[in-house]
Formats: sequence, C-alpha cells, structure tokens
Amino acid sequence: MKLKKIISIVLALAFIFTLASCVGKKPENTDPENPQGKFTFTKENYPKMGGSLANLPLGQAVTATVLGISREEADSLITFAGSTTDNYKAIIDGDFDILLAYEPSEEAKEYIKNSGEELEMTPIGIDALVFICSKDNSVQSLSTDEIKSIYKGETTNWKDLGGKDADIIAYQRNPDSGSQTLFDKLINLGDELMDPPEGNRIGTMIGLLEAVAEYENSENALGYTVYYYLTNMESDKLDTAKILAVDGIAPSNQTIGNGSYPLSNDFYVVIRASAEKNSPERILYNWICSEQGQQLVVSENYPVKLVKE
Repeated sequence: MKLKKIISIVLALAFIFTLASCVGKKPENTDPENPQGKFTFTKENYPKMGGSLANLPLGQAVTATVLGISREEADSLITFAGSTTDNYKAIIDGDFDILLAYEPSEEAKEYIKNSGEELEMTPIGIDALVFICSKDNSVQSLSTDEIKSIYKGETTNWKDLGGKDADIIAYQRNPDSGSQTLFDKLINLGDELMDPPEGNRIGTMIGLLEAVAEYENSENALGYTVYYYLTNMESDKLDTAKILAVDGIAPSNQTIGNGSYPLSNDFYVVIRASAEKNSPERILYNWICSEQGQQLVVSENYPVKLVKE
C-alpha cells in the first residue's frame, strides 16, 4: 500500500508539473525540417488573418512564405485594418481565424469574456510605446514621472521640462487602439488621465504622427505611438519629428529587447482555443511559434527579447 501511495503522489506531481509547463509554452514542431508537416497551404485554405497595423509587415511575410507568393499578392489575402480591439472582436465572431496583434484592450477582454470563447495567445515579439515631438523642440528626454504629470494635466509648459516657454499640445489616441492600450498599461494613469481638448484625440496612428510632425504648431506637440510602426513603416516622419528617450534610455531594437527601455510589451499570435489540431489556423499558429517563424520575426526587424546586459 505504501508503494502504491508513493507512486500515486509521484504521478500527481508529474501531472501538475506538466500542466504548469504548458502555460505560455510555445508549441513544439513534430518535424523541424517541415513545421507544416504534410499539410499544404493554398489560397483557398489559408486562414483568415488580421491584426494590428504594426504587424502588417509580419503578416505579409508569413503569408508570402507559406504560400510561396509575392508580398504584394500576400497583402491582398490578409486584413490589417481597424483598431486592435476590433480585431479581437473579429476573431471571437469568426471573421478572422488568426491574429498577429498587440495586447487586447479592457474592452476587448470584456468582449472575449462575455462571448464564452477562449483565445490561445503566444508572445512572438516585443515592441515599445515611444513618445515623439518635433525636431525643433530642444527637449531630448522625459522621465516616466514627467510623462505622467503631462498626461494628468499638471505639467502644461515645455519650459518646465527644459524646453522653451510654450504650451504642451499633448495628443492622445482613441481608447480602442493598440497604442492607447499600451499607454494605459505602461503609463497606468487610470482615472487620472486628463480629458484631451477637442481635436487632441487622434483616431489613427498616421494621424497622430502627422499632428506631431507636420501640422501647424507641431513644434509644441507631444504624442505617442509604437516603435516598430514609426521606425519601419513611417520612418519619413522622423525627418521632422524625433523620438524622445524615457528615463534617459533611447528606444532601439537592442534596448527594447533587453528590457532597459522601460516601456516595452509583447505582441502575439492568436487563435481561438477551440481550433482543431489539424485546422489550417492551428498549423499556421504552430509554424509562427516555431524556430522558423521566430526567424521571420527577426528578419522583419521586430525587436525580440534579449538577455539584459
């Protein structure tokens, strides 16, 4: 009896360990030489893919790679539009099978919870919230506390930050956007976030960049976006705007990857947890999480987690 009891305890512990080790673990490949196995993707069976705008280049690369087509042709098969919240709602509703997306907003989390559907999410890269202002602005860095003070409405003049005597025009994004979700999580003002003046809440990522880089009075503007979108997809805006260091650390693939830049966060590949083992979306999900998929993330110049120096 004593031996049976010991065996039962060992088996129970092994089961608990197995469950714990599966949480957040990347799916393994059964065949490293061919992560897709015997499955062949075609345009007809390719999963309906959507996601956050900053993940569009990765979506193009994934689609082009597994289908063996050009990126231009791949672009016509995927949909990276609307807010990040809209995309999470779309996968719950079945309009998408797989997402490449930034963290869901509180609204999206509530929608998922109320749907009764569960999502499976694996982090595949990392990005960062960055703050931008005009190149004509003499301020080079802001502390996290200074950012909080600005967006609480307490600090209102650039002279208090080492700049010239001019009112700060602090732009915000719409609440359901991915960049606003990052702001809410990483700056974490909650109810202390000020209501922006009329016209200072921008509905699109490109609209905010244009407001800071090009509009009248842009020299006094401050805004935020995600690092990859600005530096890889709209880098021409850096002709007239600049990225501010935060707490003395300038964002880069290196500082974001090693965690020394303070405002970084994962992005994900997402499917419905109910997706069957041999479904196209599950197979594609596993491939993106594989070593080959991760190499594609790196080749598209997304930051990935590094050991902090």
